[in-house]
Amino acid sequence: MNRRPKRLACMASALHEWTRKGTGHNIRFLATDLDGTLLTSGKCITDHTKRILIEAQNRGLTVILASGRPLYSILPFANELELDKHHGFVIAYNGGLVYDCKSRETIYEETIPACMIPALRAAVPCENFRLHGYRGNSIVVQGEPDEWSNYIARANKMPLLKTDNFVEAIVEPQHKCLVTGDPRRLWHLEKKINRLFEASLSAYRSESFLLEVVPKGIDKAESLRKLLAMLNGKTEELLCCGDGYNDIGMMQLGGISCATSNAKRPVKQIASFVTDSNDSDGVALAVECLLKANTYAPASQ
Repeated sequence: MNRRPKRLACMASALHEWTRKGTGHNIRFLATDLDGTLLTSGKCITDHTKRILIEAQNRGLTVILASGRPLYSILPFANELELDKHHGFVIAYNGGLVYDCKSRETIYEETIPACMIPALRAAVPCENFRLHGYRGNSIVVQGEPDEWSNYIARANKMPLLKTDNFVEAIVEPQHKCLVTGDPRRLWHLEKKINRLFEASLSAYRSESFLLEVVPKGIDKAESLRKLLAMLNGKTEELLCCGDGYNDIGMMQLGGISCATSNAKRPVKQIASFVTDSNDSDGVALAVECLLKANTYAPASQ
Protein backbone atom coordinates (compact mmCIF):
# COMPACT_ATOMS: atom_id res chain seq x y z
CA MET A 1 0.00 0.00 0.00
CA ASN A 2 1.37 3.39 -1.04
CA ARG A 3 1.10 5.72 1.95
CA ARG A 4 2.94 8.64 0.32
CA PRO A 5 -0.20 10.57 -0.80
CA LYS A 6 -1.57 10.38 2.75
CA ARG A 7 1.77 11.48 4.23
CA LEU A 8 1.98 14.37 1.78
CA ALA A 9 -1.49 15.48 2.81
CA CYS A 10 -0.59 15.19 6.51
CA MET A 11 2.62 17.17 6.03
CA ALA A 12 0.84 19.87 4.05
CA SER A 13 -1.84 20.04 6.74
CA ALA A 14 0.75 20.27 9.54
CA LEU A 15 2.65 23.05 7.77
CA HIS A 16 -0.60 24.88 7.04
CA GLU A 17 -1.68 24.58 10.68
CA TRP A 18 1.72 25.79 11.86
CA THR A 19 1.42 28.81 9.56
CA ARG A 20 -2.21 29.43 10.58
CA LYS A 21 -1.22 29.77 14.23
CA GLY A 22 0.36 33.04 13.26
CA THR A 23 3.60 32.75 15.21
CA GLY A 24 5.15 35.38 12.98
CA HIS A 25 8.09 33.06 12.32
CA ASN A 26 9.26 31.15 9.28
CA ILE A 27 11.48 28.08 9.22
CA ARG A 28 15.13 29.13 8.93
CA PHE A 29 16.88 26.06 10.33
CA LEU A 30 16.73 22.32 9.65
CA ALA A 31 18.19 20.01 12.30
CA THR A 32 18.28 16.37 11.30
CA ASP A 33 19.56 13.17 12.84
CA LEU A 34 21.74 10.90 10.69
CA ASP A 35 21.34 7.16 11.35
CA GLY A 36 17.79 6.02 10.69
CA THR A 37 16.78 9.48 9.52
CA LEU A 38 18.93 11.18 6.88
CA LEU A 39 21.08 8.13 6.09
CA THR A 40 19.77 5.02 4.38
CA SER A 41 20.21 1.59 5.93
CA GLY A 42 23.38 1.40 3.84
CA LYS A 43 24.70 4.43 5.77
CA CYS A 44 24.70 6.87 2.85
CA ILE A 45 22.83 9.96 1.63
CA THR A 46 20.97 9.37 -1.63
CA ASP A 47 21.62 11.64 -4.61
CA HIS A 48 18.02 12.87 -4.44
CA THR A 49 18.24 13.85 -0.77
CA LYS A 50 21.60 15.50 -1.42
CA ARG A 51 20.14 17.56 -4.27
CA ILE A 52 17.11 18.70 -2.26
CA LEU A 53 19.15 19.73 0.80
CA ILE A 54 21.68 21.63 -1.30
CA GLU A 55 18.82 23.37 -3.11
CA ALA A 56 17.26 24.28 0.25
CA GLN A 57 20.57 25.74 1.42
CA ASN A 58 20.87 27.72 -1.81
CA ARG A 59 17.47 29.17 -0.95
CA GLY A 60 18.59 30.17 2.54
CA LEU A 61 17.91 27.24 4.87
CA THR A 62 20.64 26.50 7.42
CA VAL A 63 21.27 22.76 7.83
CA ILE A 64 22.42 21.27 11.14
CA LEU A 65 23.45 17.61 11.37
CA ALA A 66 22.71 16.40 14.91
CA SER A 67 23.98 12.93 15.73
CA GLY A 68 25.36 10.71 18.45
CA ARG A 69 28.31 9.97 16.17
CA PRO A 70 31.75 11.48 16.80
CA LEU A 71 32.68 14.52 14.72
CA TYR A 72 35.15 12.51 12.63
CA SER A 73 32.32 10.24 11.49
CA ILE A 74 29.91 13.08 10.64
CA LEU A 75 32.19 15.38 8.62
CA PRO A 76 32.13 13.27 5.42
CA PHE A 77 28.34 13.71 5.27
CA ALA A 78 28.66 17.43 6.04
CA ASN A 79 31.07 17.72 3.11
CA GLU A 80 28.69 15.85 0.79
CA LEU A 81 25.97 18.37 1.65
CA GLU A 82 28.34 21.33 1.19
CA LEU A 83 27.74 22.61 4.71
CA ASP A 84 31.05 24.47 4.60
CA LYS A 85 29.90 26.48 1.58
CA HIS A 86 26.48 27.27 3.07
CA HIS A 87 27.61 27.80 6.68
CA GLY A 88 25.97 24.76 8.19
CA PHE A 89 26.74 23.17 11.53
CA VAL A 90 27.33 19.79 13.15
CA ILE A 91 26.17 18.68 16.60
CA ALA A 92 28.21 15.59 17.50
CA TYR A 93 28.30 13.16 20.44
CA ASN A 94 24.56 13.73 21.10
CA GLY A 95 25.25 17.35 21.97
CA GLY A 96 28.74 17.12 23.44
CA LEU A 97 30.27 19.20 20.65
CA VAL A 98 29.07 21.87 18.20
CA TYR A 99 31.12 22.48 15.06
CA ASP A 100 31.00 25.39 12.59
CA CYS A 101 31.52 23.89 9.12
CA LYS A 102 32.45 27.22 7.52
CA SER A 103 35.15 28.25 9.99
CA ARG A 104 36.03 24.59 10.73
CA GLU A 105 36.09 25.38 14.43
CA THR A 106 34.50 23.83 17.51
CA ILE A 107 32.28 26.55 18.97
CA TYR A 108 30.96 24.66 21.99
CA GLU A 109 31.82 21.44 23.83
CA GLU A 110 31.37 19.62 27.12
CA THR A 111 33.40 16.60 28.19
CA ILE A 112 33.73 13.95 30.86
CA PRO A 113 36.95 14.85 32.74
CA ALA A 114 39.74 12.28 32.41
CA CYS A 115 39.88 12.05 36.20
CA MET A 116 36.37 10.49 36.19
CA ILE A 117 37.30 7.62 33.88
CA PRO A 118 38.63 5.33 36.68
CA ALA A 119 35.38 5.64 38.64
CA LEU A 120 33.30 4.99 35.53
CA ARG A 121 35.43 1.98 34.63
CA ALA A 122 34.96 0.58 38.15
CA ALA A 123 31.17 0.90 37.79
CA VAL A 124 31.05 -1.19 34.60
CA PRO A 125 31.65 -4.95 35.18
CA CYS A 126 33.86 -6.10 32.30
CA GLU A 127 32.55 -9.67 32.46
CA ASN A 128 29.07 -8.51 31.37
CA PHE A 129 29.68 -5.33 29.38
CA ARG A 130 32.09 -3.62 27.00
CA LEU A 131 33.12 -0.05 27.85
CA HIS A 132 34.19 2.19 24.95
CA GLY A 133 35.89 5.56 24.66
CA TYR A 134 37.69 7.59 22.00
CA ARG A 135 41.37 8.16 21.33
CA GLY A 136 42.05 10.35 18.33
CA ASN A 137 40.04 8.94 15.43
CA SER A 138 39.83 5.45 16.96
CA ILE A 139 37.37 3.72 19.28
CA VAL A 140 38.92 2.04 22.32
CA VAL A 141 37.17 -0.97 23.90
CA GLN A 142 37.89 -2.61 27.25
CA GLY A 143 38.40 -6.33 26.69
CA GLU A 144 37.43 -8.46 23.71
CA PRO A 145 35.07 -6.57 21.34
CA ASP A 146 31.52 -7.93 21.19
CA GLU A 147 29.22 -7.91 18.16
CA TRP A 148 27.94 -4.46 19.05
CA SER A 149 31.46 -3.07 19.42
CA ASN A 150 32.17 -4.19 15.87
CA TYR A 151 28.86 -2.75 14.66
CA ILE A 152 29.67 0.67 16.14
CA ALA A 153 33.15 0.65 14.58
CA ARG A 154 31.77 -0.30 11.15
CA ALA A 155 28.97 2.27 11.28
CA ASN A 156 31.38 5.07 12.18
CA LYS A 157 34.15 3.80 9.86
CA MET A 158 36.61 4.05 12.73
CA PRO A 159 39.25 1.50 13.79
CA LEU A 160 38.59 -0.45 16.98
CA LEU A 161 41.44 -0.70 19.47
CA LYS A 162 41.30 -3.39 22.15
CA THR A 163 42.80 -2.66 25.58
CA ASP A 164 43.11 -4.60 28.81
CA ASN A 165 43.52 -1.36 30.77
CA PHE A 166 40.87 1.20 29.85
CA VAL A 167 42.08 3.76 32.41
CA GLU A 168 45.59 3.83 30.97
CA ALA A 169 44.33 3.87 27.37
CA ILE A 170 41.91 6.78 27.87
CA VAL A 171 43.96 9.75 29.02
CA GLU A 172 41.97 12.59 27.42
CA PRO A 173 38.58 14.06 28.42
CA GLN A 174 35.73 12.24 26.66
CA HIS A 175 32.72 13.79 24.96
CA LYS A 176 30.93 10.53 25.74
CA CYS A 177 31.59 6.90 26.61
CA LEU A 178 29.64 3.90 25.35
CA VAL A 179 28.65 0.65 27.01
CA THR A 180 27.37 -2.35 25.06
CA GLY A 181 25.80 -5.52 26.39
CA ASP A 182 22.66 -7.54 26.94
CA PRO A 183 19.65 -5.15 26.85
CA ARG A 184 18.17 -6.51 30.10
CA ARG A 185 21.42 -6.03 32.00
CA LEU A 186 21.97 -2.61 30.46
CA TRP A 187 18.68 -1.43 31.98
CA HIS A 188 20.07 -2.09 35.48
CA LEU A 189 23.46 -0.57 34.63
CA GLU A 190 21.76 2.58 33.36
CA LYS A 191 20.03 3.02 36.74
CA LYS A 192 23.28 2.31 38.58
CA ILE A 193 25.37 4.87 36.67
CA ASN A 194 22.71 7.56 36.99
CA ARG A 195 22.58 6.92 40.73
CA LEU A 196 26.35 6.83 41.30
CA PHE A 197 27.12 9.88 39.15
CA GLU A 198 23.92 11.82 39.69
CA ALA A 199 25.66 15.22 39.88
CA SER A 200 28.08 14.83 36.98
CA LEU A 201 26.98 12.28 34.35
CA SER A 202 23.87 11.11 32.52
CA ALA A 203 23.38 7.62 31.11
CA TYR A 204 20.67 6.67 28.63
CA ARG A 205 20.09 4.06 25.95
CA SER A 206 20.06 5.17 22.32
CA GLU A 207 19.60 1.53 21.26
CA SER A 208 18.51 -1.49 23.26
CA PHE A 209 22.11 -2.77 23.26
CA LEU A 210 23.83 0.60 23.65
CA LEU A 211 24.18 2.80 26.73
CA GLU A 212 25.61 6.29 26.24
CA VAL A 213 27.30 8.13 29.11
CA VAL A 214 27.62 11.90 28.70
CA PRO A 215 28.28 14.98 30.86
CA LYS A 216 25.27 15.92 32.98
CA GLY A 217 22.69 17.98 31.10
CA ILE A 218 24.09 17.29 27.65
CA ASP A 219 21.76 16.29 24.83
CA LYS A 220 20.95 17.36 21.28
CA ALA A 221 18.21 19.73 22.39
CA GLU A 222 20.36 21.71 24.81
CA SER A 223 23.22 22.12 22.34
CA LEU A 224 20.76 23.07 19.61
CA ARG A 225 19.30 25.71 21.92
CA LYS A 226 22.80 27.12 22.53
CA LEU A 227 23.57 27.15 18.81
CA LEU A 228 20.35 28.98 17.97
CA ALA A 229 21.20 31.60 20.59
CA MET A 230 24.61 32.12 18.95
CA LEU A 231 22.86 32.59 15.59
CA ASN A 232 20.13 34.88 16.96
CA GLY A 233 17.65 32.21 15.96
CA LYS A 234 14.43 31.13 17.65
CA THR A 235 13.19 27.63 18.34
CA GLU A 236 10.01 28.52 16.45
CA GLU A 237 12.16 28.83 13.31
CA LEU A 238 13.39 25.25 13.56
CA LEU A 239 12.32 22.07 11.76
CA CYS A 240 13.69 18.92 13.43
CA CYS A 241 13.76 15.45 11.86
CA GLY A 242 14.51 12.23 13.75
CA ASP A 243 13.73 8.59 14.39
CA GLY A 244 15.19 7.59 17.78
CA TYR A 245 14.69 8.20 21.47
CA ASN A 246 17.64 10.61 21.57
CA ASP A 247 15.85 12.79 18.99
CA ILE A 248 12.73 13.40 21.06
CA GLY A 249 14.16 16.34 23.01
CA MET A 250 15.22 18.31 19.97
CA MET A 251 11.97 17.48 18.15
CA GLN A 252 10.00 18.88 21.07
CA LEU A 253 12.23 21.95 20.97
CA GLY A 254 11.57 22.75 17.32
CA GLY A 255 8.73 24.85 16.00
CA ILE A 256 7.72 21.87 13.90
CA SER A 257 8.99 18.29 13.89
CA CYS A 258 9.08 15.36 11.52
CA ALA A 259 9.55 11.63 12.19
CA THR A 260 10.55 9.14 9.52
CA SER A 261 8.09 6.28 9.03
CA ASN A 262 10.66 3.86 10.46
CA ALA A 263 10.92 5.88 13.70
CA LYS A 264 10.25 4.46 17.15
CA ARG A 265 6.58 4.73 18.15
CA PRO A 266 7.14 7.39 20.88
CA VAL A 267 8.98 9.53 18.32
CA LYS A 268 6.07 9.36 15.88
CA GLN A 269 3.66 10.23 18.68
CA ILE A 270 5.35 13.56 19.47
CA ALA A 271 6.10 14.54 15.85
CA SER A 272 4.10 17.17 13.99
CA PHE A 273 3.96 14.78 11.04
CA VAL A 274 5.44 11.53 9.72
CA THR A 275 7.36 11.44 6.44
CA ASP A 276 8.66 8.53 4.37
CA SER A 277 11.34 6.20 5.74
CA ASN A 278 15.07 6.84 5.77
CA ASP A 279 15.35 4.44 2.82
CA SER A 280 12.77 6.43 0.82
CA ASP A 281 14.20 9.97 1.09
CA GLY A 282 11.94 10.90 4.00
CA VAL A 283 13.89 14.01 5.04
CA ALA A 284 14.03 15.23 1.43
CA LEU A 285 10.25 14.83 1.15
CA ALA A 286 9.72 16.91 4.29
CA VAL A 287 12.06 19.64 3.02
CA GLU A 288 10.36 19.65 -0.39
CA CYS A 289 7.01 20.20 1.32
CA LEU A 290 8.55 22.98 3.38
CA LEU A 291 9.89 24.75 0.31
CA LYS A 292 6.60 24.37 -1.57
CA ALA A 293 4.68 25.74 1.41
CA ASN A 294 6.93 28.83 1.44
CA THR A 295 7.21 28.62 5.23
CA TYR A 296 10.96 29.14 5.24
CA ALA A 297 13.14 32.23 5.37
CA PRO A 298 16.90 32.69 4.96
CA ALA A 299 18.94 32.58 8.17
CA SER A 300 21.17 35.64 8.35
CA GLN A 301 24.60 34.84 9.77
